[in-house]
Amino acid sequence: MSRAARLAIAALRRAAGGLLLLVGATFVIYITIRSAPGDAIDAISPMGTPPDVKARLMAEFGLDRDPFTGYLAWLVRSLTGDFGESLVFSPGAPVMEVALPAFGRTLLLSASALVVCLILAVLASLLLGESSRRQQLLTGPLYVATAAPSFVVAVVFAQVVNWAVNVYLVQNDYVPPMWYPIPIYTESLMPYVFAGFALIAGDGLFMDFFNAVRAELTALRNAQFIAAVKAKGARTVGHIARNMFMPLLSGYAARLPIVLGGVVIVEYIFTLDGGGYLLLEASRERDFPVVVGISVLFTATIIGMNLLADIVRAVIDPREVAHGG
Repeated sequence: MSRAARLAIAALRRAAGGLLLLVGATFVIYITIRSAPGDAIDAISPMGTPPDVKARLMAEFGLDRDPFTGYLAWLVRSLTGDFGESLVFSPGAPVMEVALPAFGRTLLLSASALVVCLILAVLASLLLGESSRRQQLLTGPLYVATAAPSFVVAVVFAQVVNWAVNVYLVQNDYVPPMWYPIPIYTESLMPYVFAGFALIAGDGLFMDFFNAVRAELTALRNAQFIAAVKAKGARTVGHIARNMFMPLLSGYAARLPIVLGGVVIVEYIFTLDGGGYLLLEASRERDFPVVVGISVLFTATIIGMNLLADIVRAVIDPREVAHGG
């Protein structure tokens, strides 16, 4: 069997595994949301609504079925792209029409923050080189400074920025920026920049990425094939860069769930109109179709990113396919 055929089989196997994982995840999400206390029909019905009207609404939105049967019906519809309609948040609007634009902003924010974190980790690793006791004087405080959860960093950062604007601009009769005070809904990009900083500086993300990148760089620099390249008088930069690609991609895929988990509360703190903000608002309003839809987007993105990393690894490294990965 040719390598291309083995690669295709490996890709299909991983895609099938990712699809099964997504189905299992959506089942858990759906059952959890359906089992939560509260009634979406009560939320969208005015006081005194007759029981027969509520019954018709429950039948219309599929809430008259048990959770398992309701999930099967939802799964069949979702395979055609129909994730239902919003009950409360945007009554009557298709779920994906509400969820996709918001989640797109969240994904852009999370992916950009993670890229910046990756670039900073690579630069710091190149500048500092191998670990030493002297470097611990610098990295030690960084461990402490970046250990707080991202939402704590977001709250502290917002308070500091508000204080600085108030002291140096407002009290001196200067015009404050349009995004002041935080949090306030604005079309400015600065709240997204602040949110990105909170994601990078929180949850130990930067130091975790930095340690992983520095360990990979140190291992490559001490590898025998790099020593052979140096002995031939050739440049090692290209060899190191090519061999760093997959560890960086794998690290990116592994840390994306951390960022997507932290962005939910961070978006709410900065009142960003993203998927995390929508998820919390829809949960508060008991709009379970939107909650399920946006949760599926979060889950599918994480599974898809890891699947992409696996496929790229199989394409680049023939040993992955040879071992039946």
